Amino acid sequence: MTKVYVPTMVTKRVGYFPGSVNIGIVITENGAVLIDSGLDTQTAKKAKKGLDELSQPLYAIIQTHSHADHFGGNHYLLQQYPQALVFAPALEEAIIRNPRLEPIYLSMGASPLPELCNKFLLADPSRVDEILPENGELILSDCTFQTISLPGHSWNQLGIVVDGICFAADAYYSPEVLEKHRLPFLIDADEAVQSIQRLQQTNYQGYLPGHGMFETDVLSTLAYNEGYHQQILGEIEQWFSVQPATLEEGLTWICEKRNISIQNMTSYVLFRTAFMGYVTGLHRQGRITYYFEGNRLLFCIKNE
Repeated sequence: MTKVYVPTMVTKRVGYFPGSVNIGIVITENGAVLIDSGLDTQTAKKAKKGLDELSQPLYAIIQTHSHADHFGGNHYLLQQYPQALVFAPALEEAIIRNPRLEPIYLSMGASPLPELCNKFLLADPSRVDEILPENGELILSDCTFQTISLPGHSWNQLGIVVDGICFAADAYYSPEVLEKHRLPFLIDADEAVQSIQRLQQTNYQGYLPGHGMFETDVLSTLAYNEGYHQQILGEIEQWFSVQPATLEEGLTWICEKRNISIQNMTSYVLFRTAFMGYVTGLHRQGRITYYFEGNRLLFCIKNE
């Protein structure tokens, strides 16, 4: 007997499909609204089975950000529900419509190597029908969705709040996910910390990250995330205080310190971007600076 992919409901009409990437679901009078769509067709097919079990058509997809593991299911779902609407944040929508931009920016703007054109970095393209307001509202059928600006992990990532439930995207992770990755992906650590602090000022009925468990009391998890980022920032700052170093030297050092073993090109570009995201955060905070010497870009501690 085929296992039906049934969502976990946390209120009468709000729930989620649990998985390596959580997919939110909201039941409206016009059908189901999904918050993100998962990595690929296989994931999307499971979500469709769940919609069929609920006798709900797909009304819309709200994207939190433009990483392939969060919109890779769009292609299949829009084939099955061509009338469904797609909403995405500004800037993020350009990558969703033109997904080759993801491996391009991970390749420092160069044409990506073939190894980087995989489903984890290069999803099928998806149309986007409307840009989501930042820190605003979106009304779909009988539901009002609030958006919260949560950049840092991605440029214009948005959290989505409906009926007191906050879908926080990748603004934070469960402690288990952090310990698994050891150097979490982000593009700006300073903004990532500010987004966590923004969530700490909220008091919603429940919180669901893109990767992790649903919680009604999220403060300890948020504190763990903030501390984790601050620890990495401190480690990198300490490294650059010993001697000026290149980004490549810094990446090698932080990976060795955190017991990370890079074995493939995908892991390399993700960790490299994450490391640069922490360096960017330190520079924005005025804690490090850089200079050029011998045709090398060197980072060092900023002396007062």
